[in-house]
Amino acid sequence: MTFPQRYDQLLQKHLAGVLTTEEVVELREILETDPQALDRYLDLCELDEQLLAKADLIASPSGTLSAAASTSRATEYSGLMLTRLFVVACVIVVVGLVVRQQMFPSSNAVMVVARNDDASPSQVSNQESNPTSRRTPNPRKVINASGSMKHPGLSEASIPVVPAAAKQRIKFNRDIRPILSETCFLCHGPDDHGRRADLRLDTHEGATADLGGYTPIAPGDLSNSEVWKRIISDDPELLMPPPESHLVLTEVQKTLIRRWIEEGAPYEGHWAFIPPVSPPVPEVNLTDEVTQERWGRNAIDSFVAQGLVNAGLTPSPEANARTLIRRLTFDLTGLPPTMEQADAFARDYPKGGERVYQDAISRLLESPHFGERMALPWLDQSRYADTNGYSIDGGRSMWMWRDWVIQSYNDNMPYDQFLIEQIAGDLLPAATDAQRIATGFNRNHMITHEGGTIPAENLANYAADRVKTTSEVFLGLTMGCAQCHDHKYDPISQKEYYQFLAFFNELDDHGLDGDGGRNSGPTLNAVTVLKTQELDDIDVEIARLRDRLSQATNGFDEWLETQRSDEESRGDGFRLVDLELIDVSSPNRPGPITFETDGSVQLTRPSGGLNGLSHSLRLPTGALDEAELVSGIRIQFLPQKTGDGDASRMSLSPFPAGVPKISTVLVSATAQPADQVDYHRQLAFSKVSASSQAAGHAAASIVVEDSRQWWQPSVGDSAQRLTLTFAEPVDPRETPYLSVLIFFGQPNSLAFQWKMQPFSGKDTDSRWDAPIAQAIATPEEQWDDTTRDLVLNVFRKSARELEPLRVRIANLEERRDVLTSAHSTMVMNTSANPRETFVLNRGQYDSPLERVTAQTPGVLPQLIPASAPEPTDSESAELAESRDAKANRLDLANWLVAADHPLTSRVAVNRFWSLFLGTGLVATSADFGSQGEYPSHPELLDYLATRFVEIGWDSKQLIREIVSSATYRQQSSATQEQIELDPKNRLLGRGPRFRLPAEFIRDQALAVSGLLAPRVGGPSVQPYQPPALWKEVSHFGSTPATKQVFVQDHGEKLYRRSLYTIVKRTSPHPAMAAFDAPSREMCTVDRGATNTPIQALVTLNDPQFTEAARVLSAAILREQPDNETDSRIEYAFSRVLNRSPSKRELQVVGKLVQSELARFAAAPDEAAAAISVGESPPSNDIDVVEQAAWMQVSTLLLNLSETLTRG
Repeated sequence: MTFPQRYDQLLQKHLAGVLTTEEVVELREILETDPQALDRYLDLCELDEQLLAKADLIASPSGTLSAAASTSRATEYSGLMLTRLFVVACVIVVVGLVVRQQMFPSSNAVMVVARNDDASPSQVSNQESNPTSRRTPNPRKVINASGSMKHPGLSEASIPVVPAAAKQRIKFNRDIRPILSETCFLCHGPDDHGRRADLRLDTHEGATADLGGYTPIAPGDLSNSEVWKRIISDDPELLMPPPESHLVLTEVQKTLIRRWIEEGAPYEGHWAFIPPVSPPVPEVNLTDEVTQERWGRNAIDSFVAQGLVNAGLTPSPEANARTLIRRLTFDLTGLPPTMEQADAFARDYPKGGERVYQDAISRLLESPHFGERMALPWLDQSRYADTNGYSIDGGRSMWMWRDWVIQSYNDNMPYDQFLIEQIAGDLLPAATDAQRIATGFNRNHMITHEGGTIPAENLANYAADRVKTTSEVFLGLTMGCAQCHDHKYDPISQKEYYQFLAFFNELDDHGLDGDGGRNSGPTLNAVTVLKTQELDDIDVEIARLRDRLSQATNGFDEWLETQRSDEESRGDGFRLVDLELIDVSSPNRPGPITFETDGSVQLTRPSGGLNGLSHSLRLPTGALDEAELVSGIRIQFLPQKTGDGDASRMSLSPFPAGVPKISTVLVSATAQPADQVDYHRQLAFSKVSASSQAAGHAAASIVVEDSRQWWQPSVGDSAQRLTLTFAEPVDPRETPYLSVLIFFGQPNSLAFQWKMQPFSGKDTDSRWDAPIAQAIATPEEQWDDTTRDLVLNVFRKSARELEPLRVRIANLEERRDVLTSAHSTMVMNTSANPRETFVLNRGQYDSPLERVTAQTPGVLPQLIPASAPEPTDSESAELAESRDAKANRLDLANWLVAADHPLTSRVAVNRFWSLFLGTGLVATSADFGSQGEYPSHPELLDYLATRFVEIGWDSKQLIREIVSSATYRQQSSATQEQIELDPKNRLLGRGPRFRLPAEFIRDQALAVSGLLAPRVGGPSVQPYQPPALWKEVSHFGSTPATKQVFVQDHGEKLYRRSLYTIVKRTSPHPAMAAFDAPSREMCTVDRGATNTPIQALVTLNDPQFTEAARVLSAAILREQPDNETDSRIEYAFSRVLNRSPSKRELQVVGKLVQSELARFAAAPDEAAAAISVGESPPSNDIDVVEQAAWMQVSTLLLNLSETLTRG
């Protein structure tokens, strides 16, 4: 055997966790002497305590030390130095994981209790017969078909194996199918084209077939089962799975396979493809340890109790009343309970019992926030976003569909109707606007209008996305795996995939569409379906605020004095500064560009499209006097003669308007030359002026970067200028280079020529039009009524002090428009000339094979279209005719909710269960196929599925039954026995504990601080986030697409629920992404859950959380004015955590208060800075130092694990 072969063999055995002590020494020696081997080890393996231990000895199973592993310390130091450095780098992570496991034991790694087995050791491999020479296999070091060493095999993913299971007969679906699917089906499964050795193991017929002298599986006969011989073979040429596959069977898995063959190797149809039948509710005598009464409140508990009894476990006690109301409120509304709600429930529940509990459920289910809470996971699954995705990622408008989802949940629309309307609402008889809006479910996919992409390929991608989403969301099947070939694990052929795709391939969409913020067709203009009673209140509030604004004079004198001072000082010290223009560039084609080093730029034939032109400038330091700074930059536009003869004229632009149209100008100053503006060093402007400005196109429009507004001069036959004054002057000695982007953001807006000119001193132009500037300069005693009204009107439109009032009015006017006007949304339809669908060779859009029509997979119940002919006496003829009838999306929707469908109700109730119990009864919520997990409680799953249909697909009733169960009400703390036997709580012996979703974490901070704006529905909003992120990934300055630049909202839009935070696919909100919110580029059924330091940085430093802490601190001080530290701490705990602090917590937080008071008293400027974050009004009536100190307490409470965790 060659050295590489031996090394690979050792590595594979190490991955399987079956190295002998001698082999450990051998592998260590290879790692010490061969750097390439060490690199490969670090690439493939986890850190191994036996290989990397500082000691030279290896512990034997008996606890003694073996000298066989001894090497010299000098050699070890030399050979393992690199490895040890790697270990040191990981120490912090390891320690963090250990601490986390101690604090949150329910998240520990998987522990498998092996089944007892009385079989002879000679019937299994040598590894099994001599366990004392092997290390305990580590299931997390098994490389599975997914390619991940971190993910354990499906058969041991999370459901504990209890000792009682050893007495049960092996069940194929529960025990064997997951093993075969994980390690065998890739080569020996349903895929005819990828099958090897003509061996098929997913069917009884294939597994027991005579394959030319041998039988893969001989029921009841191990010695004649070729599969078993291969599994236990020591010959790497015969071993199955083969070593090169990196798939390894554990000893537990081998034992199961052996027992199964001995028991006759019985096969079963896949459990998920068999229609559910309501099982009898088991009778289990389980006593509550606290009340000494029979445990359980409904049928759900009977099924759970049966599993616990079989495992020798008992349920946990019921959580206390405050924990229950907090759990219920978060689960049903996504918000924490108020102090009053928690206090009332804690007071009444011990007395009123079940009546009080059910009243709380009813109140929460009727809350308008219930629909918001339920909509959140549906938006993940439906890949809802506010942008199109792909490279340009321009804006779209789909919030009307989100409103429909929220309202449907609040109205308790039956789930079958909820499904039908989203799949085929447009095909219902006399379809309403609301039903057509619902079909936006299958228009939420990514769309592109980018030049260079191929329309036919795009359309193929869109249809494929609809198949993936529909199959995962409603069927729990990964049909997308059959796009290029037959499914490797499930009985879905490639042809069946394209038959299913045909349902979604007949609409009037286009391969290139959706530019400029316009929705891609087909679209619908309609009014939102939201049911709200707020319109009258909005009208009253708008009238009141408008009247207030029209009478506003507070601050007028100070504003007028500032404006007069600015006008009087215009031109002071003004001087144009020489520069060197290094380069001019554009991502588009503006036409031939010529430029001079003095800053002059000329386009000989300006193109008609919009364009962003970047200028790289150098400021010669010698051109400035000592200490002179650059105050800003002036852009001079120069006219050029156009036309001939009498038609000739001077014009700034060759287009009909004759003027440039500037959407925005960006400037950055750097120490090194740069072709592009550095968005993270972008300079702010304190003043923008122009030589003239057309009505509605003021110079200040360029400050707002979203291109909806722009500056254009009022005349185009003479030179015009745009002047930008920097908020902070630039020192050319430190940053001698400027980058300037001029965005001509409208069609036909390019100028002939312009010149860049930096200046020092003060701008010579006024920010105001001439009449306003003259009025401001005129002494007030000389004003007539018209002049006074003119100046007051300008004051009310521009004074910074009145900005919150103007924003409030604008937000209310927009809200009224949202509720009353028609808006565009994308919908499904059926084209008059539908596209044909073909099987695509290897999934390639341009390689059509067989033409197919719409139909469902054969492994599922047959779909008979509504248009099918009446049945005949001949069953085969009926089948043939029904296949020939044309099925549409409405047929598909009705098929999905048919009584005999095996998947739809199971998948739905599993998702509901996961929302409230943390993990679905099937943990793999998007995959009920062979690669999915077997249900932890299969009878309970079928009970809930049939129950759901029985109660008319009533979601609220199903949810009520789940959250009313004793299973749901258990406390979430775990005993040591529970941690050892059921670390992931799959047996449900305790209440679930998991981190809140990203949106709930932010919403909670807003709610407990009092900042939350509770309006339901409407367009997405843009709260605080770093402003440059979008521009870094967008096509800003080169496209008419919207959503290329982030423009922060103001007023109540900053405090709307996170459900409404804008989702830009290529740049999701960073605070949401940090807490694992998906980008919504694809369907996401289950979010991941990570724990990183970035999350703490968000909750400690993000402006939204910092502002919430500031406002919360003010509330604490206002509500507890008596200066009693303990009472304030108790109030804060009650407001944030809905409980009282312990004595120890009072002491710790009390010390924090005193230390922070002392710190800020010594640094009042720091206190003022701390409480200045955020746009909500400051609390001027509260001492700055005191508020800053209590702000730290608020920050502490908002960052507690208890606060961020649903317990």
